[in-house]
Amino acid sequence: MATMRCPYCGASFEVPETVSIAVCPYCGTTVWRQTGDLLKEHYMYELRVEYNRAFDMLRRTGQRLFAAPEDIGEASTPESGFLHFIPLHLFHVRVKASCPGNEEAGLEEGYETFLATRNPPGGLPRTYRFPTRGRRFFEPSTLERGRYHQPDVDPKELLGEASRRYREKAVREAHNHCEEPEVRDETRWQGIIHYPIWEIRYRYGNEAYRGLVDGADGTVIYMEYPIGGKERGILLGVAAGGLIAGAILGLGVGTLLGSHLAGAAGGVVAWLPGAYVSLKLGARRRGEYRLEEQS
Repeated sequence: MATMRCPYCGASFEVPETVSIAVCPYCGTTVWRQTGDLLKEHYMYELRVEYNRAFDMLRRTGQRLFAAPEDIGEASTPESGFLHFIPLHLFHVRVKASCPGNEEAGLEEGYETFLATRNPPGGLPRTYRFPTRGRRFFEPSTLERGRYHQPDVDPKELLGEASRRYREKAVREAHNHCEEPEVRDETRWQGIIHYPIWEIRYRYGNEAYRGLVDGADGTVIYMEYPIGGKERGILLGVAAGGLIAGAILGLGVGTLLGSHLAGAAGGVVAWLPGAYVSLKLGARRRGEYRLEEQS
């Protein structure tokens, strides 16, 4: 860690040695470490989902989860909530794929965001699609609300990925006009966005669980939840019953084909993937919900 002095408010704070852009945790000033220049493009998303609503969203999600106890909604109690402000890199993407006589045969333009920290809260997928619209300039008053994470990913590492989808689409469009279009990538890094994420801890019975909720729109991103005793019994029963049914069905098919053993083994093997999932979940007391990966 290195100690840095904010050029705006004069406060000293520590930042990782690898950080190229530092955010003062006292006034929100964003600075290029190498030059000490102030960075004006520091944005934020408004916290629209307060703690109680975030817990309610988590509780409602638990009620829909497969194998969660039937009473998880009413029997869960909130324990604590911690607000993270996660740094994102914002890119303005502009890619042109031109052909002779048609300078803009393929033109794609837009904005992309990427996580700017290598250590986000556990459970936050790197594929989570943060919005690019709705941002506003950073307000120092929000620093009192939670923990601001320092960006420790250099935006240069992400330039190629930021424009990848746009570049591919522009080239596909240009191929309607020529075989080998000339590609011009004008993508540029535009600034840092701090985004609110709630880390909620709750209790069910004597156990503690946690979850992550998008503080801007209430999306439940990640959730630990209990697997009820009755539900575990059902899962184990389904797994065992499926293996037996597979063996019986395979035995019948094997009889018709003249090979009883091979038929029974084939039936069991065919059911193994489904049985494995049921056995794996039924053998545990704790499950994890993760927002489906987004591309």
